[in-house]
Amino acid sequence: MFGRSINRKLMILFFTVGVSALFVIGTYSYFNSKNALLKRTLDQLTSIRVIKKKQIEYFFNERFMDITLLTRNDYLQKIISGKSITGMSLEPVNNNIPAHFNSINEKSHYSLGGYDYIYLVLGSAKTSPDIYRLYGSEISNEVFDSVTIHQLSELWEKAVIDTMPSIVDFHKRFNDDKEPLCYIGKRVDTKSSNYTGVLAIPIPIHDINSIMLEDSPENGLGKSGEVYLVGDDFLMRSNSRFIPNSVLNTFVNTISAKNAFKNKTGASIIDDYRTIACLSSFGRLAVPGLNWAIIAEIDYREAMVPIISIRNDIFFLSLVICVFLFSISHFISRNITNPIIKLKNAAVLIGEGSLDVTIKSKSIDEIGLLTDAFNTMSLQLKEERLKRMSALYDGQELERQRISRELHDGLGQKLIAIKLQLESTTKQSIDETRSTLEDIKGNFLKTIEEVRHISNNLAPNILKESGIDVAIKNLCDSIQKSANIEVEFSVYGNSFTSDPKGKFYIYRIAQEGLNNAVKHSGATRIQTQLIENKEYIILIIEDNGKGFLYDLNFCTPCNGIYNMKERARLLNGSINIESELLIGTTIRLRIPKNVITTI
Repeated sequence: MFGRSINRKLMILFFTVGVSALFVIGTYSYFNSKNALLKRTLDQLTSIRVIKKKQIEYFFNERFMDITLLTRNDYLQKIISGKSITGMSLEPVNNNIPAHFNSINEKSHYSLGGYDYIYLVLGSAKTSPDIYRLYGSEISNEVFDSVTIHQLSELWEKAVIDTMPSIVDFHKRFNDDKEPLCYIGKRVDTKSSNYTGVLAIPIPIHDINSIMLEDSPENGLGKSGEVYLVGDDFLMRSNSRFIPNSVLNTFVNTISAKNAFKNKTGASIIDDYRTIACLSSFGRLAVPGLNWAIIAEIDYREAMVPIISIRNDIFFLSLVICVFLFSISHFISRNITNPIIKLKNAAVLIGEGSLDVTIKSKSIDEIGLLTDAFNTMSLQLKEERLKRMSALYDGQELERQRISRELHDGLGQKLIAIKLQLESTTKQSIDETRSTLEDIKGNFLKTIEEVRHISNNLAPNILKESGIDVAIKNLCDSIQKSANIEVEFSVYGNSFTSDPKGKFYIYRIAQEGLNNAVKHSGATRIQTQLIENKEYIILIIEDNGKGFLYDLNFCTPCNGIYNMKERARLLNGSINIESELLIGTTIRLRIPKNVITTI
């Protein structure tokens, strides 16, 4: 059904083109929106990461400045230099206490820069460092845990060889629930002390988390976004949004962390430490003494929520547009094919012989022009059929008249003469009757010859007995004898068709052309040529008569010329008539050989 219906073909074509364009536009819009959303989300993560990076770097810079100011405190410098300070007493962790630290005369207050407490680490090249906790006017005599002692000892070792502040990273605690601490320390420069003192500020993990950890969905990170710190051991240095107590417990061996520690900065789509696909922005943290990376991430699934909404909208709109395209395709294809279907039906009627078919044209486009051309063709076919029928009837009538004249003037007169001769024998003697019978025999022979002549004109027997070349030659000889006009005939070729129908049509065309030349041209000389080549049989009839203005549309009755053209058309050939006044007329007939041999 689809292979036969142009309406459905057009509808499928229009619908396919529309859906293809819709698919291309929808796909482009989806992926363009997706890429734009991913870029915007990654840019937003990068912006948040940069802000958090600046905040955490500022936080540590503030602590560096604080420890620098504290080391310039005169009171603390005097303690470390070994001078007796009234009202100040220090209690060490162990019993290795300098003697001058035991003299307490009165209580004095000094500033710790806004910190609740700080650490004083004293040591020398010969002794291990001692640790004291300062509470303003009070001194702690508590026993410190091994992690604290280890971190502050490490800090003292760093600080005593550097004039700039030093920092010790967080250390994991296994035996208590205390939160991890990192320490920032700086050497206190004195001239007279036998001890080297280092002041240390503790940095609790909750100060880091207060900057890095975001739990509110309104902070620009949604429900799954987070910014966290990672150390060079790939363990977290700030709490995860999803895993409690993740500092120094959660391993972050991701592509972003690895790239950050390679001094790369950027953003990409990766699997995070939870093995969940996410958008990640990474970079290195610029804090002296800390080899940390900062990473901002959000789940890919959450980031794609808007694009999924866009995809659903595109799909819904595509369905609506497809229904609209189907309706438009159906409407347009019907408008195009309905006139074509009418033309087809009208053509079928014309093929069945009904030539009174016309179609009303409602448009001025190519289909309207085609409809007008079809109506014109139908009218011309009707006129052509009328002309053909008229020519057929006129030709039949003329042939009847010719046969009637021949029968009346020739055969009829001879029969009447024979009848009269037979009637006259009733009054004659035997000798006269014998003589009359001899005359009657001669007249019978002439009558038989006349019958043969009439029969030969109707259907020449020579066409059955010989080729077309012989038949046309005999026709030329007969016309030359009867009309007293010089008729020349020449033949080029020797394998002319023996097909009866082809020979008959060519003979009738030659007969009509020669008769017209004899009757109407007033010619004294007629040349006839029959030519055969590899492709065509060509007949040329040329006279030196008076010529005529040839126009078949204005030639009345012109039935002979019309019949010649019809016979040539039936042989799939062509006939050309050229005529000039007072010069003559030339008729050229050309018939394809392959057509004649298959008739």
